[in-house]
Amino acid sequence: MSRILAWSLVLLGVAMMLCGCETVRHVDRVVVERPAVSPDLVRCRPEPAPLPPGARQRAIAPYVLDLVEAGADCRRKLGTVGRAIGATP
Repeated sequence: MSRILAWSLVLLGVAMMLCGCETVRHVDRVVVERPAVSPDLVRCRPEPAPLPPGARQRAIAPYVLDLVEAGADCRRKLGTVGRAIGATP
């Protein structure tokens, strides 16, 4: 045998042995961990009380602004919790 053929066979054998030496890890148990979420992120700002039937026109704008702010607060907190648990929006 020529030296080149002999070395080729040796290198091929080593390559085959290295490919076959992969270790397999078995999973014994699965642990599910919940991410820590701050308690203030699961409570939204309260919705303002409904206006009384005889409310004046000037009371409507602040009421609507309070509604919008309460909704925005809730959406912001829900988005933060969603990102913490890895949910896609």
